[in-house]
Amino acid sequence: MRIPLRTCAVLALLTVTATACAAQDSGEGADPAPGALTVTHLKGSTTLDRPATRVVALEWTYAEDLLALGVSPAGVADIEGYGQWVTGGPRLDGSVKDVGTRQAPSLETVKALKPDLIITSKVRSEANYDQLNRIAPTLMFDPYATASEYDEMRSTLRQIGIAVGRPKAADEALEELDLKIAAARKKVAGAGKDGAEVTVARGYTTDGAAVVEVLTGSTIPGGLLPQLGLRNAWTGKADAYGMSKVDIEGLKPAEKSTLVYVAAKDDDVFAASLPKNALWRSLDFAKAGRVHALDPGTWFFGGPFSTARVADEIAGALTE
Repeated sequence: MRIPLRTCAVLALLTVTATACAAQDSGEGADPAPGALTVTHLKGSTTLDRPATRVVALEWTYAEDLLALGVSPAGVADIEGYGQWVTGGPRLDGSVKDVGTRQAPSLETVKALKPDLIITSKVRSEANYDQLNRIAPTLMFDPYATASEYDEMRSTLRQIGIAVGRPKAADEALEELDLKIAAARKKVAGAGKDGAEVTVARGYTTDGAAVVEVLTGSTIPGGLLPQLGLRNAWTGKADAYGMSKVDIEGLKPAEKSTLVYVAAKDDDVFAASLPKNALWRSLDFAKAGRVHALDPGTWFFGGPFSTARVADEIAGALTE
């Protein structure tokens, strides 16, 4: 049942950044409502005449955010990669147009879609932001700019919810995430693992050599560990993305912890190349069998669906 227009007008006066005054019986969030709305992002603020309906996402995180809000994007960068790496939540349907790579999207393809909103990240689009903004109003976020990528993920989802006229859907998605985190924490506590030290990493091969990146407390997994009743064993210095690139010897300070990791099925350095090294085999977590692979589709840099999956995978690794 729709709220009367007079009521919407009153609520609009009370809303600082968005007008979204209609409720759906399904509970999936607010219907788009007429009227201007303002969204805060890295470039300041952007005012839209109305909630956006044709949105192009140039970063996987924001494609996932749109799906979490019940919005199918008009275009997404590297759809194939999204399907491979971002496996939490619903899939992109066949109507979504691939607009090229995340590093160099096709501006012609984006323009041809006639979007009323583009969402991108600083790391991808700092150089061509003005070009994008001439095609359509463009929101830019930086998931690595703060001390907590987890908190940034939540705040960005809310801003995108405003932009598409679905602030209620954003709140509901975050409430669902909180419930899933609570369930994962209960699982950890039930297995007597409360307070356990954990190291979260990812690995891959570059130029024939194994690369290990450990996630610090500023990352989404780092933000999740305390909420799961766990402690991050890693205290190394973070790079610009919140990770520490280390060699095998560099892992020694965390060897008493449980190591959980993500690696591609065809490039699992933790199961293939690293065990060939005697120094790796001497690390306590390797000797004691406390090294656990998470599902390769566990994406450490996503939205609410991916974050819930990270929580569930870590809890499962410690308790199964």
